[in-house]
Amino acid sequence: MPKKTLDHIKYLSETIGGRGSCTEMERKAADYVAGQLEAVGLESVNVEKFIASPSTYRPFAMAFSTALIGTILAWIIDGPGTLLIGSVLNALGTWGMLAETDILPSWMRRFLPKGESQNVIGVVPATRMSRKKAVLCAHVDTHRTPIFYSSPTWHKLFGYLVAAALMSMLVTAIAYGLGVIFGWDWVRWIGLVLSPMVIFSLFMCLHADLTPFSPGANDNATGVAVVLGLAGKLVQAPLKTTDVWFVFTGCEEVGAYGMQFFLDRHTAPLGDKPVFIILDEVGFGSPKILISDGIIRKHQTHPQALELARKAASALPDIDVLEKTGIAYTDALAATRRGFISLSISTHSDQNNNEISHWHQMSDTIETIRPETLEQVQVFTWKILEEIDQWFPASNETNSVENIS
Repeated sequence: MPKKTLDHIKYLSETIGGRGSCTEMERKAADYVAGQLEAVGLESVNVEKFIASPSTYRPFAMAFSTALIGTILAWIIDGPGTLLIGSVLNALGTWGMLAETDILPSWMRRFLPKGESQNVIGVVPATRMSRKKAVLCAHVDTHRTPIFYSSPTWHKLFGYLVAAALMSMLVTAIAYGLGVIFGWDWVRWIGLVLSPMVIFSLFMCLHADLTPFSPGANDNATGVAVVLGLAGKLVQAPLKTTDVWFVFTGCEEVGAYGMQFFLDRHTAPLGDKPVFIILDEVGFGSPKILISDGIIRKHQTHPQALELARKAASALPDIDVLEKTGIAYTDALAATRRGFISLSISTHSDQNNNEISHWHQMSDTIETIRPETLEQVQVFTWKILEEIDQWFPASNETNSVENIS
């Protein structure tokens, strides 16, 4: 593994440090990445700005608050009218929470604070006629460090809490609705009994937004560094029939806003069959591919993406590539939901991954990174690119690389 790869990780996680979504530190990281792409020889590098919400926890806090207001109104004011209001508000909270976990728009987003973020994009064109497109992606922003990421036990408990809070709002909405229909005044007790779960979830969200941003060495300076290394390699040895796009996204941690903005803007020039390869947390353990992605609803990885990964893995017997279900979303989910061939590459340890990776913790520093893992991920990703170039079905798009500005 070239020393430059570790230098990238060190610069992003130590010189810049925590790179919160829509912050000045995130912008500095984007500027650094753009400069590095130009330094390795990419002729056209673009920084594309977009507007996003800077918090992943504010929407959930809004959903819980909305549901609690409905429960309080239904409890303190008699009458079917307040039960109906309570049902509607709890339903809105349920909808908003489900939408955010699935990185979908909802009613809440128009009320959220906004900030400016950016993607950095570069392209290495094919040496012959462009017949296919591959998109290598890594996010530059980092997450906050709430207490529920401080240990595997805390994280598991918080997962149960999220499910319980969602069910509390849903059950309350249904119960209040039935109360309106059948005149059951006693259903007010249901919302009151379930409300502590929602209150505690609201408190956790408010706490989370007050914590510092992780240095993000593994999540995701490692992904950025490996993609930058592949950019330098491809400048020297481009693929024959495949244009390779490099996309460094902002605001992945708060809802994959950067990837969604990229897809909105560049779907047409990418043609009908681009392959997205997302590198996220690739600094420790064994390489793994996600067979599904998402927080609550698990979206299955595209069969052709898995086929590509498995073919590449079989050609690399010295690298043990695992297959796992994702516990959260990655940028791959935004592409998968639109029907694209999208693959998320991460790493996995034999021990508990949350503890070893220091996921969303202040201990996510360069000292935890293993160069041999970075090397394996780069070799594996390069092999996937070769498979795309050698055998993967061509897109109907046959033009040479388009202007991305």
